[in-house]
Amino acid sequence: MKKLIFTFLIICSLQIFAQIKTPSDFDFSTSFYEAENRYIVFSPKTNDTKLILGMPYVDPTAGYSYKYFGNLIVENEKLKFVPADENGSMIARWQNLDLKVAVLSDERVKEFKLANPPEFLKFYKSNKPEKDFLVDKLSFMNGAGFPKLALPKLEQLRKDNYKSEKFYFELAFAYNALEQNAKAEEVVDEAEKNNFHSELLIKEKHYSMLHQNKLIPASEYLQQNFSNFRTKNFKSESIVNQIINFSNHQDSKNAEKWIQIYKKEIGEDQYKTHVENIKKKLKGIYWLLC
Repeated sequence: MKKLIFTFLIICSLQIFAQIKTPSDFDFSTSFYEAENRYIVFSPKTNDTKLILGMPYVDPTAGYSYKYFGNLIVENEKLKFVPADENGSMIARWQNLDLKVAVLSDERVKEFKLANPPEFLKFYKSNKPEKDFLVDKLSFMNGAGFPKLALPKLEQLRKDNYKSEKFYFELAFAYNALEQNAKAEEVVDEAEKNNFHSELLIKEKHYSMLHQNKLIPASEYLQQNFSNFRTKNFKSESIVNQIINFSNHQDSKNAEKWIQIYKKEIGEDQYKTHVENIKKKLKGIYWLLC
């Protein structure tokens, strides 16, 4: 799933300020994703002379993002907001969703004369129903490597009887990522009973079965669903996972059978060399047994 990071440099001025002292009302205990659409500052490092001010938000097409607005500096023993110029302003796609930040109070927002809400947010407003957009955000969260953060909200949606194909996939993905494979299998079973069928759901159920050592049922399930794959790479990935698991369990007969299935269904792709290496390994095991 989908990782995009823009690395950026903020060019500082050559003015020298005293080391900044963090005000007592700046509490660095809020996770980045929880501060969506609110002004934040990052925790300063030793010898920092400024606090970086910006805002987390969600771009409906690109995921969790951050807009830099400027810096807070100390001037005459008071905090002063210095806005970024047009060249210094920037936007970044954000990965570390659990990074702790301080959210500016309404009083601080007024003190620094910050627009609330800022003008740019109107360009990132989603027209989707609230729960549909929430699933999109949880999908971005899963994709950024934070299924642990996404799972409680996904489970709440399930309790609320929310249903969609994307929702079921994201919930199954989160369970599998957190090694709760039996729950992932159960979720896909529920999705299929509700007439949601997709290659992504098939992949998640197959993965969950393999990681419960249900190798034969997994192979039967995968073969029954070959016609439901629309993406060759997804189909190939699942077949190769089946081969690897049979090989790891030293089931040479079934591993060889699935190598032949790979050749028939896929032919050649990026996994060809890996499959050939498994085949050589299986031959070595055969000769040792003989």
